[in-house]
Amino acid sequence: MYTWEYQTMTSRSRFSAFRDAVNAQESNPLDTVVIVLILLSAVVVGLETVPSIYNAVPGLFAWLDLLIVVAFGLEIGIKMAFRWPRPWDYLKDAWHIFDVVIFVLTLLPYVVYDEQGALGATLALRALRLARSFRALRVLRLATELKGVRVVIETLLRSIPQLTVVAILLGCIVYTYAVMGYNLFHTNDPENFGTLGLSLLAMCQCAVGDFAEIMHTQMNAPEGYPILSPLFFLSFVLIAGLTILNFFVGTILSELESVREEESEQTTDIQQMQEQLRQMQETLVRIEKRGV
Repeated sequence: MYTWEYQTMTSRSRFSAFRDAVNAQESNPLDTVVIVLILLSAVVVGLETVPSIYNAVPGLFAWLDLLIVVAFGLEIGIKMAFRWPRPWDYLKDAWHIFDVVIFVLTLLPYVVYDEQGALGATLALRALRLARSFRALRVLRLATELKGVRVVIETLLRSIPQLTVVAILLGCIVYTYAVMGYNLFHTNDPENFGTLGLSLLAMCQCAVGDFAEIMHTQMNAPEGYPILSPLFFLSFVLIAGLTILNFFVGTILSELESVREEESEQTTDIQQMQEQLRQMQETLVRIEKRGV
């Protein structure tokens, strides 16, 4: 009797540990299987774009896609079951909502059909192609399963308020130089500075470092500016392309460090709670032994 109770208690403790690990989004066998399925799904979607391979075994791809959809549905169901009797708590996490949205989108190819008829067939075919393209979104689920990717995405989201101020400053600089560029170069280079819109696009191109050809055009034109043009473009690249963009990088790196510290603190708290739970279980086992 004692052996059976002890084994039952051990099995329950293992199940509880596995459930707690899944709920805490730590590394566990279920997440490993999901990552393998995500990578398999990415390979399948990529091979479908090769007509010679897809036309050879179309049925195999259909079955693989159905298998992957069912597996993702089971994963969501299992994780919700681990939160019983409150399975809806699964949706309190934004990452879990993201998973469910992707899963629902991957179900659309099984809902949209290619109907017969002129306009109806065209619209259905476009909808079917769009729905099938959603399967590529499964790759984004790696962001949910891989902790490092989650940290990067959370960093970008938290950086948005601070980056907004920097973006406004960068926009003012680009607009100012675009207006100046239009007034100076629209006669020499109407392709890049013929309108204010084209001038804005040209300055955005210069901001990423691709300005040499545009600058040489203004320098070598019949009515060009051999001295003013280098000063104009080099000053813009120095201000917008180097200084301001470095503010973006610095802001993101600063936020990344704070997110990593928070993740580290949460991991430490979870480990301490699991250690306390393990000690309590060992104490209960010793009490049971003494009682027997």
